[in-house]
Amino acid sequence: MGSRAHDVLEKLYRDLNVTKLNTLDELLLHFDEIWDRKWGDDVRIVRDEYTQDDYRNTGKKCISDYYNHYTPFDDSKTLNLEQRVTIEIEGHKLTGFIDRLSQRGEGEYEIRDYKTNASLPTQEKADGDRQLALYQIGVEDMWNDAKSVDLIWHYLRHNKEIRSTRVPEQIEQLKTDIVSLIESVEKAEDEDNFPACESGLCGWCEFQGLCPNHAHLAFTRDMPPNELLQEPGVELVNKYGALMAEKTEFNDNFERELAKLKEALIVYAQKENVEVVRGSDKKLRVKAVMSYKFPKKDTPDRAKLDDILKDEGKWLEVSDLNASALSKVLNDGVWSPELIKKILEYQKMERDFRFSLSKLKD
Repeated sequence: MGSRAHDVLEKLYRDLNVTKLNTLDELLLHFDEIWDRKWGDDVRIVRDEYTQDDYRNTGKKCISDYYNHYTPFDDSKTLNLEQRVTIEIEGHKLTGFIDRLSQRGEGEYEIRDYKTNASLPTQEKADGDRQLALYQIGVEDMWNDAKSVDLIWHYLRHNKEIRSTRVPEQIEQLKTDIVSLIESVEKAEDEDNFPACESGLCGWCEFQGLCPNHAHLAFTRDMPPNELLQEPGVELVNKYGALMAEKTEFNDNFERELAKLKEALIVYAQKENVEVVRGSDKKLRVKAVMSYKFPKKDTPDRAKLDDILKDEGKWLEVSDLNASALSKVLNDGVWSPELIKKILEYQKMERDFRFSLSKLKD
């Protein structure tokens, strides 16, 4: 729907550039024509309560509302549609496309973006948007007469526009933030370390099979019930869930069974390179974490570490050398570097695993 609305608005302004003003009926007819041409079996409606006609009619309403709001479309001059923008920041090149670049007055540019989102963002979110602000850098590089640049979002479903501007200080901060982001991506690539970042968009992702949080769910999604129950990961999670549901007290037998299951799950997760393993109705997160390990009680190194803390007057802050408390102050960096250096001589980093069981959504 969003793509088809963009197509119609592009036709509207492209024709206006040769002095042809389409009627609303002509635009709606064009919308129907390209909708029918572009619709196919590869288009999937996720929400069962809505039909193709619901989305088609919503798109036509977006076009009608916009047309009636802005006709005769003489508030600004359209300079270009799908304007290509390439910027360079500290050797890094980025490219984007502006839906519509317009000019209201001499040196007064407007970057316009068309959205068909169901929700309307706040002004605060618009003021923090990076995409159009990056486009502003490109516009100012391409046209030296740019005295001002307005960033404008047209939220078509709401028949509302949101405007924002950026001062030079904000643009410079954006450049710094973008370089930092690029460097963090490059570091992740160098270290082959791409931690999954989950959001509401994960359901739309075409790379779930590569993601440790979704690969197992994607792999088992279309399995027949009998085959699913026999899949090793599913079987392990089902056993884990049943054991946790039946526990009444932590006796030795329970601890042994739990330890065996955890070990098997760790082996499975590492072998399949996944972090989330699904069961029949639950999923289990097997997350590897690095944690501080300190000498055990009644060992010579523990006695030396205790003496260091007591001599520095820090003993009460970690109460009988509570490992969690000591790890926290080390991570927070609240103690002197000299003391932290002494303590680190007695610690080592070890990998632990945390297990988190949750309900599997439909």
